[in-house]
Amino acid sequence: LVLPILALAGCAALDQVAKDIQKATAPVMVTETLPQICQAAKKNQVQANSIYVGKGLAMTGEVRSVNEGFQPHYRVFLKAGQVSIHAGTENKASVTALTVGKTARVSGVITDVSNDFNGCAISLTDATF
Repeated sequence: LVLPILALAGCAALDQVAKDIQKATAPVMVTETLPQICQAAKKNQVQANSIYVGKGLAMTGEVRSVNEGFQPHYRVFLKAGQVSIHAGTENKASVTALTVGKTARVSGVITDVSNDFNGCAISLTDATF
């Protein structure tokens, strides 16, 4: 009887360690608005990427397309005003719940920021919906 209780206590401790690691490795979230990020990319894309790549971003936008491919396996294209968001994920369950034309909340880690003749675009990895 003591051994199963110790095992459960060990699982609880291991679960807490996993949560602590997740908090420690979670990206710092950007505090700037999408227009501010886009303006920074318009002024100097290299500088904007050095500031924002690796940071977390959460936003809401209209789902424009949901695709399947190579890396990342699932790609979702959203529009938030004039900003294009390219969100990649390996999580099939979260992607299958999306519908083109509907709004969705996405969060992920920024991998690229650009603002060129196509407009402003932000790419995310490890996206959750």
